[in-house]
Amino acid sequence: MTHYFLHLSALAIFYVITAATYASTTQIPVNAMLREVAAAASAISGSRQPDKPGIIDHLLKRSNRPGRPEINITYPSLGRSDIDADIARWAANMADAFDDCFVGENNAPDSKDPYELSGTYAVSCPSAAAVSLTFDIWTYTGGAHGNRDIITLNYSLITGQRLDIVDIFEDVDAALELMSQWSRKELFTRFAGSRMERMIREGTEPVIENFSSLTLTPMGVCIRFQPYQVAPWAAGAQDVDIPLEELAAARPFLPLWRYSGSQLNTR
Repeated sequence: MTHYFLHLSALAIFYVITAATYASTTQIPVNAMLREVAAAASAISGSRQPDKPGIIDHLLKRSNRPGRPEINITYPSLGRSDIDADIARWAANMADAFDDCFVGENNAPDSKDPYELSGTYAVSCPSAAAVSLTFDIWTYTGGAHGNRDIITLNYSLITGQRLDIVDIFEDVDAALELMSQWSRKELFTRFAGSRMERMIREGTEPVIENFSSLTLTPMGVCIRFQPYQVAPWAAGAQDVDIPLEELAAARPFLPLWRYSGSQLNTR
């Protein structure tokens, strides 16, 4: 657990900068926001996904810059302007924060191991009313190996709103308790006999920080645990699926799973 919390402490500055940048940009006029997104797009290339109609891949790439880290973040546009602008802004803010944190550090052109930020994503649609983006973020800032973080962005396709846990469950405390109990049971079984009980208990305490990365799926919720959170680095990030019916006591917002309209086709 020490490695996990040290890692969280190091990332805290990075993500606070990202969040602060995002908060400031959300206050600018719409025209200025669009200009900002258009400027960011100068470093982005797009390609359609034949297996996912309506989704276009974009690559935010910043490379071969003396004194700067290598950055490659792949993210989607979904065909809805408000959500697409938010996703693009999120990716650009993450890249900017990483740039600002690590400019000039081990980033010489001939450096054997330059600092690096890269990201890929996966899409899940629990229904036509919502979409979940799960980003797999890799960073290298020195040391024996890099760091991996799983970050989720959930959106309502009805309102365009980015969804927090308070938008998904009416009773957040109950949701945290249910997810804690379910994931502990699953992880204790998965790692039976491995002397990881304390690590699992601490990493699944029913607090929002432990359940900040949730992917909405057609069957319920996939809980994403970070490396070092509930298992050693060698075991990787851990996923635990919990069926929607097991979360009934938390009063989930059911239209996110059961809306049958046509908003986005990712099949």
